Amino acid sequence: MAERVRRPDPHGSVERDVLVRYLDAWTATGLRSPRGGTYVECGDFAADAFRVFGEFADRLAEHHLAAVLVGRPSPGGAPAGLIVRTAADLGDVDVPGPMLAHLTGAWPPSLLRGKAHEVLIADDPGTGHRERLRSAGLGCAVAVDLVADDGTARALVFATADSRHLATFKNELWAADEFAGIRYRDPRDAEGTLVDISLTPQLLPLRRALLAELGRQGPATVADLQRFALLETIYRAEDAVGALTAAVAAGQVAREPERGRLSARTVLSVVG
Repeated sequence: MAERVRRPDPHGSVERDVLVRYLDAWTATGLRSPRGGTYVECGDFAADAFRVFGEFADRLAEHHLAAVLVGRPSPGGAPAGLIVRTAADLGDVDVPGPMLAHLTGAWPPSLLRGKAHEVLIADDPGTGHRERLRSAGLGCAVAVDLVADDGTARALVFATADSRHLATFKNELWAADEFAGIRYRDPRDAEGTLVDISLTPQLLPLRRALLAELGRQGPATVADLQRFALLETIYRAEDAVGALTAAVAAGQVAREPERGRLSARTVLSVVG
């Protein structure tokens, strides 16, 4: 019988790249904290996480950094100084200190007890993780669909209590490698526009969202709309300036003052 050829998983490739990029930033922050941190892995990326931790091998011995592998044994290759534990399921995981968890599907509310917890979830689109995570206390959350050329989609949901960490995650999200056939989609975009992965992404979905927000709440400063972009869309806060500049140029938005570059204090309102 001919050996079956395993097709590459573009959704998983993007998920892995985004996770590894953010894990690198999270580890650097954790190793600067006297509380250290715990990484919880529920998928197949333990070896990738170990390679990230290995880049900090010279600092692991002096800091508390642990990895908990849920439902599977350690793949080996953990760097010296990293504390590695296993757990049968998520119900057995109790992390009182800072935690980053990579989850695949459902999660128990008990997992989020404690401070400085963050999660990255991979699941089917439309499963409502973003809203449940916000209700659980992780108020800074984003959901993004990874859509392949054949229309199949996988959702990534990231949540934290710190807007600065959300900003860092989004920087890594847009810096991911441009894997063939995968584009991003904001599940809250009514038109379902597909956007190429890029450090300078297409801003039309963001422009529509900002115009709708101005229509709902009335005049707002650029700073207010940047925060809206960060907390309510897949885009970064800085992307809002480009989208708003285009809206002003198109005559869709009025500004005060009328001239000069858009600043954080510039007040915008929908025309008409």
